Amino acid sequence: MAQIPLSPDVDGVSAVCIRNEAFLLVERGREPSKGWLAFPGGRREDGEAPDTAAIRELFEETGVRTTEVSYLDTVVFDYSTPEFPASRPYHLAVFLACDPVGDAVAADDAAAVHWLKVEEMAAFDVTASVLEMARKLAQDFKS
Repeated sequence: MAQIPLSPDVDGVSAVCIRNEAFLLVERGREPSKGWLAFPGGRREDGEAPDTAAIRELFEETGVRTTEVSYLDTVVFDYSTPEFPASRPYHLAVFLACDPVGDAVAADDAAAVHWLKVEEMAAFDVTASVLEMARKLAQDFKS
């Protein structure tokens, strides 16, 4: 598993969960970006390792469990990001959930959960970074 350093630069985390070529997305129930679909995730707690935060956030928002994640990328949001405007750069570490188990249900601040294939995402408000990551991962499946 690729590790990223515990750093104040990592503000939040996301967990990418894939089953049968479909991605688990949550509908954000609160601002910012209320109503938009994104990978499950949220803020990292003080002193919490980013990978541990991704595992926790996945479970809290969806009930899906994983014991291991693999680092994919870090996305930076700022005031110019329309779907997730931030007053200062917000660093979101993105992880792939390895062997996730359980049925997904909306919990915590998720209003709903969806399993969507990349081609189905166009019918929803999906953040640009999520769509880009999903397209890349879907392409990797076909390679």
